[in-house]
Amino acid sequence: MHTDEKPTMALSNFVSALSFVQIPSAVIEKARICLLDYLGSAFVGSRSKEAILAGKYIRKIGGLPQATVIGGGAGKSSMPLAALVNGVAGHAYELDDAHRFATGLHPGATTIPAVMAVGEYMAASKEDLLTAIVAGYEVSGRVGRAINPSHRYRGFHSTGTVASLGAAAGAARVLGLDAQHTAWALGIAGSMAGGIFEFLAEGSMNKLLHAGQAAANGVTAALLAQEGFTGPTSVLEGKEGFCRAFADKYDLQLLTENLGTHHEMDYTYFKRHASCGQAFAAIDAVMELRPALSGNISAIRRITVRSYRAAAVLNEKEPDTIRKAKFSIPYVIALVLTKGNAGYFDFTPENLNDPEIIKLSRLIEVYEDQAINDAFPAKRTAVVEIELDRGKQLCQQVDIPRGMPENPLSSEELLGKFNSLTLDILGKDRQQRISEWVLLPESRENIYPLLTFRKETTT
Repeated sequence: MHTDEKPTMALSNFVSALSFVQIPSAVIEKARICLLDYLGSAFVGSRSKEAILAGKYIRKIGGLPQATVIGGGAGKSSMPLAALVNGVAGHAYELDDAHRFATGLHPGATTIPAVMAVGEYMAASKEDLLTAIVAGYEVSGRVGRAINPSHRYRGFHSTGTVASLGAAAGAARVLGLDAQHTAWALGIAGSMAGGIFEFLAEGSMNKLLHAGQAAANGVTAALLAQEGFTGPTSVLEGKEGFCRAFADKYDLQLLTENLGTHHEMDYTYFKRHASCGQAFAAIDAVMELRPALSGNISAIRRITVRSYRAAAVLNEKEPDTIRKAKFSIPYVIALVLTKGNAGYFDFTPENLNDPEIIKLSRLIEVYEDQAINDAFPAKRTAVVEIELDRGKQLCQQVDIPRGMPENPLSSEELLGKFNSLTLDILGKDRQQRISEWVLLPESRENIYPLLTFRKETTT
């Protein structure tokens, strides 16, 4: 980067020039895992009510059959509309990857649907798809880090806002846009971005639309830029640009610092719990304490959780929908204490209404701790204290939950996650074909037909 080069153009130059061969092998391997993790989340998410409703919407308005809609039955639609539904599906059950420092950013459910939709239309190679995924994660991660946590504290959801830029970068890379046209795409996407956290109040569906719309925004922005439709090439750093509009505090230096030598893909984390990532430290702490209870839940008198602000707001004790339950630390703690896990298969209507879980969640208080808040996002600390009868206390602190880059899930665990989520949908044969296509460089099978088949009769 030249010293006088502005951040938007620096990122655009980086994206347009990025090639598969120059990306470190470790980053490519991480991109493969991100793709597999997204596909697992999207397959199971395609069964969600929200994805089904989004599918009905795109069938109603129509679209050229350019790109596959994941999940079977929906067929194909236009590139932006396929990306929209696939983004909703990928984000549906809080199973998709997220960024370690860019609060609220889910790059997988936003960049990957955009890249795959455009990639299918362009008949892009697997190497082109992976390169574009790296590009999209790079842009969204850098923008997300530059404006968070101020962005989150103003009520914005990075998955709807920041991720629109990442999706545009990924789509632009697949299209092979030069730096000028890529900058226009970022400028257009920055103007299209939106998404607020008010969904927490009622557990409303629009949280998932943030992911779908960001993916669609990225596709639309890149396609418009390809035609010569302009956007501001100072969209990030301008005096009325993205960073200033969306955050009270931001650091433009983070947009380009070590660009080309450090990759934002390294900051991606993966979920083993099907809930908001801000609850993970509390969940992990409770999982570590649970054996000491020896199943004696009735001995619990009170549970106190101290954490940072973005976690402490997840304090509703009696959520009345599964979506709200995923954003309730009292509920997920009670769920883990009674059932042992907070995975996809644990968030059920039966557990939502379980009297034991409800009773226990009422005993849990969540507080913001200023010292912990000051250390966020370098640490995602939660301190859980369980008071038992006869004055006994249990306490556990977790600073870096499992799944974070510093405390990662293994490739075997993540493949197991994909397989457990998709067995009933895909069957073993198609599971293996998809995972091999993603993970093995020599696999050249066309991925797209595998995304629409119904499960084989033999497994």
